[in-house]
Amino acid sequence: MGFREKHIYGLTDQGRHKIVYNDWGDDNDRPIVCVHGLTGNGHDFDVLAEHLTRNEYRLICPDLAGRGRSDFLQDPLDYNYEQYLQDLNTLLAYEGLDEAGSVDWLGVSLGGLLGMRLAAMENSPIERLILNDIGPDVPREALDFIHDVISVEYSFDTVGDLEQRMRQTRGLTWGPVTDEQWRHMAEHNARGLDDGRLTYAYDPRISVIFKNEPIGAINLWEAWGNIACPTLLIHGTQSMLLTADIVKAMEESGPDFDYLPFADCGHVPSLMANDQIQKVQAWLQKTA
Repeated sequence: MGFREKHIYGLTDQGRHKIVYNDWGDDNDRPIVCVHGLTGNGHDFDVLAEHLTRNEYRLICPDLAGRGRSDFLQDPLDYNYEQYLQDLNTLLAYEGLDEAGSVDWLGVSLGGLLGMRLAAMENSPIERLILNDIGPDVPREALDFIHDVISVEYSFDTVGDLEQRMRQTRGLTWGPVTDEQWRHMAEHNARGLDDGRLTYAYDPRISVIFKNEPIGAINLWEAWGNIACPTLLIHGTQSMLLTADIVKAMEESGPDFDYLPFADCGHVPSLMANDQIQKVQAWLQKTA
């Protein structure tokens, strides 16, 4: 199982910015681009990568701009869907994976919204699409709650303190996650401050555009209807973001898709538990 930390440079009107990504597995194996949620980063897929690379998959897991090891953008209004997709397309082109049907795509929440947009495009590089607990619409109350949470600048004395807060917030709905996995996530979600304390490894200014354009300007229901590739919808059935009504509307208005519910969590299934990983792997094998 190979692991490489790589980077490319994206471009905004303000200049160039570094996008860091994890590249797991063999270059000749089937590539899966794994894109994290709003405040996550590429290390959220480390456990999944350790399993799937044993079965001839290659996982490419970027930190979106303003997250993890990637650069923060000068203008917070550049934290938008068009910029994220431009950066990801640059990454695919750099890796020689930008031809139609070159990759599979696993998107968690925000990463799924990006995947829906890209999968609906002509000549999409996406061959198969996995959406982790996200649909073409998100309830307003859930979006307002998320905005209120990410708008606060947090600080902690230790990684253990940050981990404790992650358990008290993310842990209410994420799951299942072991103690070792919580520690791993906390270590990769920590960023040092000038005063020696720690905060989360994302730019709190991502909340600026999120307040006004939380799921983007385009009609995602239209995009959903244009997706033609095999699609798997993973659902934490206690989710505030992907409700039963949204799932029903997706069944009625879009392409056929496979549905994988997990009753023991909400937003989002961690994809760190063995049963979750095995079911995702089974779907990949079934649709190969």
